Amino acid sequence: MSNLTNTQGRISLSCVFQGPGRVELVEEKVQEPGPGQILCAAQKSLISTGTELACLQGQFDEGTVWSSWVKYPFYPGYSMAAQVLKTGAEVERMKPGDRIICPAGHRQFFLANEKEAAPIPDSVRDEEAVFTQIAKVALVGVLRAEPAFGERVGVVGLGLIGQLVIQLLAMSGSRQIVAIGTEPLRLEQAGNNGATDLLNLPIAEAFEAIEELTGGRMLDTIYDVTGSYPVLPYCTMLTRELGKVILLGDTTEPSKQTVGPKVVFNSVSILGAHGRLMQGFKGWTEEDMDGFIFESIRRGKLDVKKLITEQASPLEAVSVYSQLVDRRSDFMGVLFDWTQL
Repeated sequence: MSNLTNTQGRISLSCVFQGPGRVELVEEKVQEPGPGQILCAAQKSLISTGTELACLQGQFDEGTVWSSWVKYPFYPGYSMAAQVLKTGAEVERMKPGDRIICPAGHRQFFLANEKEAAPIPDSVRDEEAVFTQIAKVALVGVLRAEPAFGERVGVVGLGLIGQLVIQLLAMSGSRQIVAIGTEPLRLEQAGNNGATDLLNLPIAEAFEAIEELTGGRMLDTIYDVTGSYPVLPYCTMLTRELGKVILLGDTTEPSKQTVGPKVVFNSVSILGAHGRLMQGFKGWTEEDMDGFIFESIRRGKLDVKKLITEQASPLEAVSVYSQLVDRRSDFMGVLFDWTQL
């Protein structure tokens, strides 16, 4: 069925989590755009594996952001490249035919607020642009750390955000970037993205290796991008005195999380960084971040193409999520290609 026919019929295919472990594709009506809204046709959408699998699992401590945010039926996804089909009243920056990115879920057709959308430059392909939302999360984390030239840095959690953090750190002049993990393919990817040292070790066993790699200095900063509650206390033990731990992964079970035995003694800073801090953080507007990421992609400084491991039809969504649950470490960037419908 063509895009035009679907749009006229106001019927859209959407990926929905109906409950813990339950993925379904549903057909829904799409309204006409209202004031300030744009009607869009999805082109590519990126699965944010860590966030979406946590939402699909549905195990959250009470009082967390997770428990208040994830209500079933839940619409996953926030990294979308789309084409504008129609604009509502008061829309000034967009017109039909424009290519845009926005934080929409995995939906064939949808309404978006014009203010949440950004145009994609002609020099950037849809499958590259779709990484922009998640790249901004990595960028916020690096900005939060305030890296100095020549620092020794570690990264734990070598999924999409971790790999993007490594690329950004390589751009920022880190003298040593240590990737820590137990998944050979992800460690290899980290090396390709700029990591200077690869430690195939559980984080709990990494102290002596980090001590040797840094000549006893330990790490200036370490990024925890796992969202796994047991990881933080080991991270705090890998930093030097007055070192920093950047939490880019938010555990769903903080009641089980501890900070480690020497946080106070070593005056270690634990700094959280969330994507919602994008607007105005360190003087960067979201528009600045979009522009920086697009320009970095165009110049080849930020290579997101090599992070793509699979492009699938949205019709395969149930199977895709099942594979991610069973074999998450085998995948990196998984895209839904809505042009296949």
